[in-house]
Formats: sequence, C-alpha cells, structure tokens
Amino acid sequence: MTKQHNYLFLDKLIGQDACFAIFRLPHETATRFVMQTSGTPFLLRDIEELNGQRGFVIAPFRTTATSPIIVIRPDRTRLPPTDASILKDPQEKVNSQRHKSKDKADYAQLFNRFLKPLSDGELKKVVLARSKTIDRKNSFSPGRSFFNAVKKYPHSYVYLFHTPQTGTWLGSSPEILLTGKRNEWHTVALAGTRYPNSGTVTWDDKNLREQHLVTSYLLKQLSSFHITPEINGPYTIKAGDLAHLRTDFSFNLPDTSKPGTLLKALHPTPAVSGLPKDEAYRFIQDNEEQNRLYYTGFLGILDTQNETDLYVNLRCMHIEKNSLTLFAGSGLLASSSLDDEWEETEQKLKTMLDILG
Repeated sequence: MTKQHNYLFLDKLIGQDACFAIFRLPHETATRFVMQTSGTPFLLRDIEELNGQRGFVIAPFRTTATSPIIVIRPDRTRLPPTDASILKDPQEKVNSQRHKSKDKADYAQLFNRFLKPLSDGELKKVVLARSKTIDRKNSFSPGRSFFNAVKKYPHSYVYLFHTPQTGTWLGSSPEILLTGKRNEWHTVALAGTRYPNSGTVTWDDKNLREQHLVTSYLLKQLSSFHITPEINGPYTIKAGDLAHLRTDFSFNLPDTSKPGTLLKALHPTPAVSGLPKDEAYRFIQDNEEQNRLYYTGFLGILDTQNETDLYVNLRCMHIEKNSLTLFAGSGLLASSSLDDEWEETEQKLKTMLDILG
C-alpha cells in the first residue's frame, strides 16, 4: 500500500481497535503491513522471551504490567479489503496516561538534577527525555500523518501501530537496534546531534565523546557473545533536519534461535539511557518524573528465518483521543549546556510537529 488515499482506512482500523502495524523501511518506497485478525497479541515481561517469537515487536523502554512487550502475530500482511469486513466491533479503549508538558524552567530543574551524578563522576552519560502534549485537532488523521512522514523522511524507519494494550503510536527513527537475516546482521551506534543550516556539519568534543561511549558499549556487548564485528565509521548522516554521528557494526550471529538474548544485552543502549548501563537506567527511573512508555523502546519485524528489522523508537508521538504527546531526549555529559540540550530537544520535537498537516 503506497497511495495516500488509504490513510482513511488506517484511521478506521484504529477506530475499530484493530491490532496492526504499518511501516516503511529506510530508502524503500513501498510500505509494509501486518495485522492480527484473531485473539490477542503475545504479552511478554522480559526481552529474552522474544527467543523463538515471530511477528511485529513493540517493546517499551521499561517493561511493566501496564507497558508490556507486545508481539503482533502477522495473520495478514496485506491491507484488508475496503469493506472492512474482517474488523471486530469497536472495543472499549484502554485508559491512556496523560503527560504534563514541561516548560524550560521545569526542564532546567531536571537538567541540574541529571547533571549532578555526571559532575560527581558517578555516571559517564545519562539521557534526559521530555514530552510535549498538544491538543488533537478534529482534522488530525493518524493515517495521513503517517504518509506525510513517509514522504518527508525517506532515510528513516517510519511506522504507525495500534493495539488495544498500547494505544496508537506514530514515529520516524534513524536508529537501527538489530537488523539482518541468515549470516548477515547489523547494528549501529548513533549519538551526537547537530541541526545544521547548511550542508557542512562540524562536531565538537562533547558529541564525539558521546559517540565514542555508545560505540565502546556496543563493542563490549557484542564481544560477550564472541562476536567480532566489522566496523565502519563514525560518519555523519541526516535524519530530517537533523544530523547525527553513526558507526556501523556488521557481524555473523552465532545463534539465530536466540535473538532475545542479544536484544536484552543491547537494550537500552547508552544512546537512550546512559553509562554505566544499570546505574543510568535506575537513575532515569527514579528521577525523570515521567513514564516514557514505548518511547526509547524498540519495534519492528522479528523473523530470524527470513528478515529482522528492529529500530529504536525515537522521534515519536503517542496519539490519544483528545491529545498528542510528542517525545524527545538528549544525551548529557558533564560538559553539557542547558541551552544546548533544550534546543536539541526542541529540534527533535519538530520531527513529529512537521508532519501533523
């Protein structure tokens, strides 16, 4: 399905509380579709439980009883007929959690709280996220916004999904977590952000250091599986109006029957959490003052027998009945500046704001 007039049908699927995902891989033109037509999706509590699973995976930043790992069974891989005869009767919607938008003064308080363990040497890096909630206009269409993103962000992974358990999410991510098939597998270190006004991008010590931390982490995690990857980078890539530093890792996966074990070792990477991994993860839980839900989790097709394409859930929005909650974050080091990090998140929020139409 590639024609934009199909967006109305996607909106209807959401209204019927259907369990589906539509997505477009970077540099491809055609969209892909999966839908579960009966029963409920698998609900998992641990990433390692993805071993042996096949389907469209939706994993949160932190797995909880209210934010489980979801696996949509791909009963249907083509958009249903326009009569919508396979759709169930509308179901009662789950209660959605509302997020309070923080202004710069609120953000500054959190920034200073997050900077302290960095200045004290307790953490090397930590990611501070923020959200922005806006009213949903009557004219807003999730399906139309998805196709707007497909057109505007050809180099990113663009998706729209809905399940009764998660509600509706839409996003555009430049960051691979794990892709591959047979003996060819791939992950990336993506860290450092610039929003250039021209084609020339320069990188300061803070961004180079941030990229180095993520690269070193991935090398360490892969080596624990006796994986020695081929490395390419770092180099500059564009994602919408932003630029990032990226390093590619290509490798053979010794045991394709246990992708969940590797995913658990990789997620969350320092690009969305921090270092040391466990300490930064706990600090975020205790101090960030919001639930990220599925922001900075990961999502995509998991099928080790054919092709796996899993991406970190960046630049996204949670679509609710009366509001849209947009998410963004930035990686903090001891040398980070409040004004720079605030502006970086403002630029990242524009990724979703620019497709609302």
